[in-house]
Amino acid sequence: MRMLLALVATILFTATSQATDRPADAAYNWTGLYAGAHIGKAWGDSGNSWRNASAGYPDWEPDGNISYSSVTGGLHAGYLWQRNALVYGIEGDVSWASFEGNDSQFAGLVNAIEIDFVGTIRARAGIARANSLIYATGGIAFSSMDKKDLSSGNSAKHDLVGWTVGGGYEHAIGSKLRARVEYQYIDFGSVISGLIYDHRANDVRIHAVRAGLSYGF
Repeated sequence: MRMLLALVATILFTATSQATDRPADAAYNWTGLYAGAHIGKAWGDSGNSWRNASAGYPDWEPDGNISYSSVTGGLHAGYLWQRNALVYGIEGDVSWASFEGNDSQFAGLVNAIEIDFVGTIRARAGIARANSLIYATGGIAFSSMDKKDLSSGNSAKHDLVGWTVGGGYEHAIGSKLRARVEYQYIDFGSVISGLIYDHRANDVRIHAVRAGLSYGF
């Protein structure tokens, strides 16, 4: 994780320092509104723990980790500004998925997680070179999660708010169409559910790699 944050910081620093030193290539101007669609693969994991003070377990006890993965697809839209080689802006996206995983009855009961969408609102900043753009991105992420005790049939739904960071490469095809590949890391932190006794999903995380097409207006 530290290496990923260092990479993003390096991209942003390079974009800022080089933007005033190198004129933008006149072949393409990234300024303006755009919208598009994307598809990819995402995966993640969460730690899992429980406590039951009334039964003599007041502290969090470790349980089996929960892993999940899914094909994802969705829509994105944003606005970019270009100043010389520096390109910066804001983007929002939503991706539908089918994340499902459980702890395989690690501690006697089957604990499960289900997530069916992830959205983000992010800043973007990068360096344009001819018809190509290398960029870093980061902002807030949101979703909802069902935490379930499959053995007892109890469940709890939680709205999730976290953060995301990543980067990508985008290439303009002609005057309007753009193709991209992108990586995002998403972290929703820990979530406590009351299912007969307390359950906690520790560090709900998602990694996503996706490809997309956008249309510039």
